[in-house]
Amino acid sequence: MVCFCAAPGLYGRRTDERGWRAGYGWWLSAGLGDALRHARRLGVPVAMATQAGSTEDEDFPGLAALVSPAGEVARLPDWREGSLVVEAGADVTVDPVREAVRCLLVDQAGRALLVRYADHRVPHEWWGAPGGGLDPGEDHLAAVRRELREELDRDDLQVGPWIGRRRHTFWLGGWMTQRERWVLCRAEPFEVAPAHVATLAAEAIQELRWWSADELRAQAPIVTPRDLPGLLERIARGDLPDPDDDLGV
Repeated sequence: MVCFCAAPGLYGRRTDERGWRAGYGWWLSAGLGDALRHARRLGVPVAMATQAGSTEDEDFPGLAALVSPAGEVARLPDWREGSLVVEAGADVTVDPVREAVRCLLVDQAGRALLVRYADHRVPHEWWGAPGGGLDPGEDHLAAVRRELREELDRDDLQVGPWIGRRRHTFWLGGWMTQRERWVLCRAEPFEVAPAHVATLAAEAIQELRWWSADELRAQAPIVTPRDLPGLLERIARGDLPDPDDDLGV
């Protein structure tokens, strides 16, 4: 993906809506026109974010847009300040590729036991299912059981079925792609001893907590996958994803 940022300055004050529309029309032609050409030429999505509003001596007709390689455009409706959220269907696989597993533990109330990750190399914290990368020569099921021992200090949990896959690219001291298989584990609610949680700091794990879908939506922490509340609701309805379903970013 190409990020196209610009400050489209207009000399002279825009004192009415007609003036703003004229300036915005010029920027749609010039700025968005460039983004369209870049997207088609390079064959990648172009994300465009430009300054909006006014400074001491210039007016800026803002424009936020995402342009696909096919020329499809999603954008804000006018020149005013705003936020645009668009899913970009970009293939962002980079080497190295790490094979991994995640185990979604769900209790009778539909709550999931999630892990809070906080790594100094990443500028935010997030919650996700326990799990991690496969060791050399290890299969996915063996990796699940090992991760449950290491992170939850449990080796007696019933694992299965597989409920989907997830792939994402992230920065952790360098770019890498992780391909995950997800498995469901139903369990009675339990607590992990604080002394054991303290041993997980080297893995960037800071906390474990049971979350409901409603709590995740109300408190809105960063979660992986992004629609984890929806996944919990599907499981509560008995609508389990197929093993090869994409669980999203």
